[in-house]
Amino acid sequence: MEEIIPIVSELAWKYTGCDHSSVTYEKAQMLLEAVVYCINEDGRQEGNALAAKNIPARKAYEHGREIVKEKLQTLQKLYNELIQNFRDYGCVCLKDTVRKGIPAFLERYDFKYAPQETLLTLDYPILRNYGGLSGVSLVLCYMQDICQEQKFLQRMDDQYVVKILRKYHRDYECLLENVCGMILQNMMGHMMLDKPLQETGFSQEELESLEEILSDKTVEQIKSYLLKSLERLTEAYYDNDKEMSAYLACGLPDIAVRIRHNTENHRLGQLFLL
Repeated sequence: MEEIIPIVSELAWKYTGCDHSSVTYEKAQMLLEAVVYCINEDGRQEGNALAAKNIPARKAYEHGREIVKEKLQTLQKLYNELIQNFRDYGCVCLKDTVRKGIPAFLERYDFKYAPQETLLTLDYPILRNYGGLSGVSLVLCYMQDICQEQKFLQRMDDQYVVKILRKYHRDYECLLENVCGMILQNMMGHMMLDKPLQETGFSQEELESLEEILSDKTVEQIKSYLLKSLERLTEAYYDNDKEMSAYLACGLPDIAVRIRHNTENHRLGQLFLL
């Protein structure tokens, strides 16, 4: 803290236009959090040689601030690439988050004086949990996973995706649910039955066969079964894309719980829709 306070004072001086370093308690707290955020970014950087040493706080702060700046630039580039072929499939929450929320963040984000602020609520739920991330680190991870979702969904016909979503819920457009997870759940039914994806629709016999396969399995066993099915899916249809597979795997625990529950109640037809 003895090393950090002078950095905060210098930041406050610049914040006030190099006029004085006197700021309100709230602003001082904001600037302190900004310095700590950048230092943490330096320590979080994978493979960072500086993080392995007991370096001065100022050097860690300056290096961390450069990392924040680079992440902001990466986010802008990623967004510019994504938006060209972005599909929301009628989901209002997804559309508003990507088309309105992310540009607002890019416009308002202050990497110098408030890099810790996320600014957005990121209402569209995705499959991965980000722990204690905030600011540009959180938004960048969020956008990277949105890109993985788009990569997954855009290999399919738009009407196929919409048809599954409509079967899932008549008014799916207003749901605060993950689009990718709903489609993945349906595809897992195909993979577990070795049913080609182009053969749409599940017969009663197929559902009964799947129920027989799953009836004696625990949630953990079903999750393991789903993971193997996901590996076969990405190998067969997505050129064995490891990054996409790792993201999709984050949705499997919830799918496994739903499968266990619906198997017990003989209602797999409510999960595997098309």
